[in-house]
Amino acid sequence: MAERWDVIVVGGGPAGGMAAQTAARAGLRAILLEEHPEIGAPAHCSGKLSVHAFREFGLPASLIRTSLRAATLYAPDGRAVTVRRREIDSHVVDRHVFDRWLAEQAQVAGAEVVLGARARRVARVNGAMVVEAERRGGLVTFAAPVVIDAEGARTLLPAALGLVQRRVLIHGLQYEMEGLHLDAADTPELYFGREWAPGFFAWIMPTGEASGRVGLCIDPRYTSRPPRYFLERLIAAHPMTARRARGARIVHRLVGRIPILGRRVPTHAPGFLVAGDAAGHVKATSGGGIYFSLIAGHLAAEAAGAWIGGDASALSRYEQAWRRRFGRELAFTSAVRRMLNALPDADFSRMIRALIESAELRQAVEDHGDTQYQSRLLGPLAGGLLHSWRQVVLVPPVLWAFLRGLAVLDGESADAGPASRQAIRARSG
Repeated sequence: MAERWDVIVVGGGPAGGMAAQTAARAGLRAILLEEHPEIGAPAHCSGKLSVHAFREFGLPASLIRTSLRAATLYAPDGRAVTVRRREIDSHVVDRHVFDRWLAEQAQVAGAEVVLGARARRVARVNGAMVVEAERRGGLVTFAAPVVIDAEGARTLLPAALGLVQRRVLIHGLQYEMEGLHLDAADTPELYFGREWAPGFFAWIMPTGEASGRVGLCIDPRYTSRPPRYFLERLIAAHPMTARRARGARIVHRLVGRIPILGRRVPTHAPGFLVAGDAAGHVKATSGGGIYFSLIAGHLAAEAAGAWIGGDASALSRYEQAWRRRFGRELAFTSAVRRMLNALPDADFSRMIRALIESAELRQAVEDHGDTQYQSRLLGPLAGGLLHSWRQVVLVPPVLWAFLRGLAVLDGESADAGPASRQAIRARSG
């Protein structure tokens, strides 16, 4: 006999933890099913989290490892440019600590957390949503009016309800390292080029004065080699990374997959909502999605409560709500990612050179750049290009790629719905 709940949350990451917490605080009987024996393990990302998340959700400063206000971009040809903002842009957290904190807050609010429960099936049975999970060698069954699916990048449940997802999963590998030779603890370094990380980029994400996360993602459509080949090669052969990592030791190895691009499908069905990585709530330019996952988890729990209370349109409004909050960013970063993937390394290097040589472009990035809301840079960056194009060596392919990206953005805005399409056109115009 299935145990009855108001809301079943599948997955203990940021979206699931926030959904369970929000539902429990609203007085709903919420249960969180986590497939691993421990919340937050294994960790899958660099842990970079926007200041917007800390402000909006009141996250404690005790979760912060280090704070970031700058970034150094290394072009494929080795040139580098550093852009520095006046204010802190992001914080770095330990994902296992962060995820556990969210789950603990959900428990304090009254949610039950079940570890080692891997959801295998979901179905509608007599008007209820029933989830079957493997646990301790057997099967356990849970029933509720609503299921919030926050499984992560590799989903199992949506297809059973007709939400067939088609998307690209990039493959990531990251080494937590100590003894790194860093110039600044507030400045991550990003390394571009198909030679180092085909289809994406590599990074050093500082977590302290001499510690950090050295990693990369690769798109399997562009190479048959595994991430380890490229990461080991980056550490051994890249002129800057090799110097940074000389004598450093690996403390942990982290692997994961991130959903980017692909055709977006609805994130709701009767009695069922999808949030976070499971819904593709990830910026395709950077692979970041913690903040959007928190927003989606919160909105999903609110919609679940309204649905249970008799609001028949609550689940479809969830879709509208998250698209209003960050649908534009998903469309924008998808367009930019497609543009960057089509850009030859030589032209990418010329773009970095433009930033090096143009004070106007650097100023636009430093004044208006926001790693969470990247589309806000579109207008100022275009203005910087128009102001400085006679002074900067921008070959036609680079300028064409940039303009092509703007055109693709308008087409991509179909993902964001009519309201977001209108907003994109207004901002672009």
